[in-house]
Amino acid sequence: MKMAKIQCITIPKDKRIICISDIHGNLDLFIELLEKVNFTDDDTLILLGDLFMRGKQCHETLKYIIGLSEKDNVYAIMGNWDMARPEYLTVDEIQWLEALPQIIEAQDYIFVHGGVSSEDFRTLEAYGCMKNDNFMERQGLSFSKYVVTGHWPTNNYCHKIPCRNPVVNEDKKIIAIDGGNVINNGGQLNAFIILNNKFSYDYVDGLSSYIVEKTQVERGGSINITWEDRFVELVDEGDSESLYRHLGTGAELLLPNGSVWEENDGRISASSFGTDYYLPLDEGETVSIVKRFEKRLYVKKNGLCGWVEI
Repeated sequence: MKMAKIQCITIPKDKRIICISDIHGNLDLFIELLEKVNFTDDDTLILLGDLFMRGKQCHETLKYIIGLSEKDNVYAIMGNWDMARPEYLTVDEIQWLEALPQIIEAQDYIFVHGGVSSEDFRTLEAYGCMKNDNFMERQGLSFSKYVVTGHWPTNNYCHKIPCRNPVVNEDKKIIAIDGGNVINNGGQLNAFIILNNKFSYDYVDGLSSYIVEKTQVERGGSINITWEDRFVELVDEGDSESLYRHLGTGAELLLPNGSVWEENDGRISASSFGTDYYLPLDEGETVSIVKRFEKRLYVKKNGLCGWVEI
């Protein structure tokens, strides 16, 4: 059993800490985000793993991050996808990846890709720190320091209204920052910013803009189907939209045909689009368009996702 590797660092109190997770080989978006938050040598940048696999710029992203990590103020953590060894990797790149820690500990914060089951890091197995699904909700843990994580897209913690923004649980001292970049429909790359123990964030998503054609009042918000509880059954099939029942809660919701899919075992999944939430919008307002269906659009506004009638 391979034990977790821990790196201890000291971060100046009056300097920004910029945390970014799950870049997943999306180099253009990563560079855009660094520019948007005005990252400089005065900041501390911590990359929380899943750096280069799954996107369209895998090798380019890894090479860029390795170069960036030569700076004294840039740190990277190993995520579960960073264990991959595609054939294009050089020996030096493999050695760099294998030297990455699973945990970085600073004065007031613990940084890890998936999660930790204890603050006694000597007892922790490496893979469990990199892949720890539903860390905030499943394990009932709380910590003395804030634990900042990626891996599990934040939309999976939103059971009513879909949202890709970072989630801060002050009681448990757990912060989740993975916006579902590359992985989720409507996903975004988040930068979680810590300054003097105060939190803020910004994001980029690469989505196209849409100008709202008519005012829409907020409604719904009773269910957002998450990945672990994503299965539905067909109740009434329609020409362009069909009625489904969520197996986990029994809630029924009307979804556009094409917004669900059948898994290999025959079960029907409705994650990403499985919500009854309609955003409050004004005519002429600009939002990001995620996907267009026949009668409605799935859009995003300030990290919140929902439907717009057309």
